[in-house]
Amino acid sequence: MGKASISILATALAVALAPTPALARSGDVAATKAYIQADYALVHTARINMRTGEAALETLRQTLSAECPGAAAASPENEAAEHLSKEVIGAMSIVFIRSDVQAVASFANAVERLHWSNHKLTHKVVSYASKLQALATLAMPDVCGDLKAWAASGYKTQPPSTTQFDRYFTAEDVGIGEVPARLLAPYEHSAERALLRRTTQFENELVDAEARAVEPWSKILDALKLQP
Repeated sequence: MGKASISILATALAVALAPTPALARSGDVAATKAYIQADYALVHTARINMRTGEAALETLRQTLSAECPGAAAASPENEAAEHLSKEVIGAMSIVFIRSDVQAVASFANAVERLHWSNHKLTHKVVSYASKLQALATLAMPDVCGDLKAWAASGYKTQPPSTTQFDRYFTAEDVGIGEVPARLLAPYEHSAERALLRRTTQFENELVDAEARAVEPWSKILDALKLQP
């Protein structure tokens, strides 16, 4: 067969195998419904556990304040200090999400195989679920140990464990509700609007909780004498 014939045959096969607009639309609607239900279950559980997460932040503050008070006393305000401060943020994220581990696993299991004709939306959903699951299972860093190692070097050498943790945490850090609502909107049904409103309400409450976490973070840094 000539090149022209092969090209025509390939095009014909692609057209024949491609889903019709009606089928694609039906699949998009079904995937969106499944995502909305899974997302609601996740944020509903996270909202129930929110106070538990905030209590865990206070426990972390007390623990670090007792285990290594003033560990970074007289430390400089430089890039290494920023990385160690970020390690504290990572530790806070881990203890806050710990009570949601099972809910995150259920969410990821429910949405990781969903597909839309909009490939950007599919990628966003899969990436979001993957990051949430990675964050929920991230190992706790040794904040006190890393601060003491930094101090022992005369504040000249950032611990390799801090570098490794920060790199991984930065790659997996994710905010609640990261999937843009505008990408889902074309496939939503009016029957799902009430559920979406409750989901948005819970997400906003969780965002407010994240904002409140600035206070315990500042208190931890003050106790450790760490200048970010």
